[in-house]
Formats: sequence, C-alpha cells, structure tokens
Amino acid sequence: MKILSQEAQEREWLEREPARLLTHYQSVVEVVCQQFIARGFFQAEEKRELIQEVNLSLLEGKLAKVQMHFKGTVKLRTYFSKVVYNSFQEMARRRSRQPILLSEDSLQHTPDADLNAYQKMAIQDELFRLEAILKGLAKRQHKALFNLKLFVRFLLDHLDIQFYDSPKTEALLERIKQSFFQPYDHLTDKEVYDLSVQLYNVLERKDNDGDSLRRWVDSLKDRLITLLNGSPQRSAHTTDSIKLLLTYYFSSKQS
Repeated sequence: MKILSQEAQEREWLEREPARLLTHYQSVVEVVCQQFIARGFFQAEEKRELIQEVNLSLLEGKLAKVQMHFKGTVKLRTYFSKVVYNSFQEMARRRSRQPILLSEDSLQHTPDADLNAYQKMAIQDELFRLEAILKGLAKRQHKALFNLKLFVRFLLDHLDIQFYDSPKTEALLERIKQSFFQPYDHLTDKEVYDLSVQLYNVLERKDNDGDSLRRWVDSLKDRLITLLNGSPQRSAHTTDSIKLLLTYYFSSKQS
C-alpha cells in the first residue's frame, strides 16, 4: 500500500473528500478567526458561531471553487488559509453595522490610532479605490500625481522628477528641488503653480500660466470627489477630506 505524503494526502482529500479536508484544517479556521477577533472585528464570544458560518460557506461552494482553481503552485494549506481569510473578511464587511461615509472628521485620525476596525477597513478600501482611479488616468497619471502632491503640499523627492529630467529642464528642476523638496506650506497656490507650469510649458511647448494649471488640478480634484463619493453615495468627501486622503496615499507609497 502506497503511503502518501501529508501534502499529497490533503490534495487527495480536496479532490475526493473535501468535507474531510475541512475537518483536517479546522485549526486553520480557528487561528484566522482569532486574528479577526484580536483586530476588533468580532467579539470573542462569537467565535463558535463565526467558525460555523465560515465552515458552512466553505461546504456550500467555496471548497468546490478551491477544487477548480487550486493549481498546486503553493502548498494547499497556504491556499486554503487565504480562502478562509477572505471568508472572514467578507463577513466583517457584511457585519459592519452601517456604511461608513468617510468625511473630513473620520480622516482627521491616523489610520492606526483612535479608529475601530471597521473605520480602518473603510479608510483602506478608500485608498484602494483612490489608487484605482489614479491608475485609470493612464498617460496623464504622472502629471496628475506630481501636481496633486503640490496640491496637498507633499514633499517631492527625486523619484517625482526623474521622469522630467533632461538637459532642457535641468535648471528648472533645480528650482523645483529648492522649492518643493523641503516644507513649502508657506507658498501660495500662485507661487506653486507658476513654477510647476513652466515645467510643462517646456515639455509640451506651450505658454500656459499657473492659473490654467491650478484650474486643471481643481478639475481633477473635483472628479476624484465625484468618483469616490459615488452614486449611491458611499463617502462624503470634500476638498479638505480629499487632501487628507491624498496625503495618506502618498505617505503609504513613500513608506
């Protein structure tokens, strides 16, 4: 009689006896459940009920999907753990007592302090949505990111200007370094955009003024607010809250 390795045995259970595999992996379900309890999504006294709910969702369909999609590129236990994590995460989103409309007040906190688990999740979701919108700008993305950083007075660094580095922009980039690589909250919008627009005038062979660039950034900001607030409404963004969200976003990318 051939003796299977543990991994081979688990894969055979997945194929032939998925319910047995689920029983075998109950410790995984319990560990992931405890992680969500520790993070504040659920109460400790709910643990048994939560595990039963996840087990039921696995038996009623998710294990069948594992059978279909598991390709063996990672250990089955690792793959199963991710499925279980996603199941608890879905439950956490459903159990949020009411939709959290993000606003300036909720964003005044840092994501890691003074917020409950659902508020932290809402902010993280909003950052993901913001990133998706920004990526959708395609060829305009670099210009948008550069000027949105100026909009929120975020410090620039060499990565922000390397795309524009050329002999014809060398002197201008030096002025940008001197102005925007250190705190520049004291600068007016006119001073900021009058300098920034010169870069695009050189690159695009135009003769725009700083006010035209400011209007472009304002229009972009308004578009972000509209898309993030959604219809039906899921957030309550204003100019001030968008500034805070963009600052969170740029800080997360920097770190």
